[in-house]
Amino acid sequence: MRKTAKQRLAEREARARSELLDSLFDPWIGGADNAATLARLGAVDPLDAAQVNRAINTDIVPAMAQMTRETRDRIRTALTVLARSDGEEFRAYWLDLRPPFGTTEAEADAIFPVLAKSLGVRLPETSTGG
Repeated sequence: MRKTAKQRLAEREARARSELLDSLFDPWIGGADNAATLARLGAVDPLDAAQVNRAINTDIVPAMAQMTRETRDRIRTALTVLARSDGEEFRAYWLDLRPPFGTTEAEADAIFPVLAKSLGVRLPETSTGG
């Protein structure tokens, strides 16, 4: 079955977001088992927002500050798109990244809002069932 133009465009946009995230997470790419990365970050519980925020502020925020304004804006736009989605795209990216912490879907789901807020991305309001 052939893909529609809309499907091909969605795939192309997802690849572009993945490339932007690669540039953002460059300090951690390949760092999952890297002793220097683990020593610099210390123990990070991916379900503890304060620890995740500390790690992001140690490596990711400074790396983003070195990027051009255009790249920073494109990354924030990509994160905004991901924030409005069901989370599957970020989960798949995060688990493929092999970051130095967070290796399950639940952990990726916990990490994303911390990442978004750390980089100034507004998350959509969610209603809580009761």
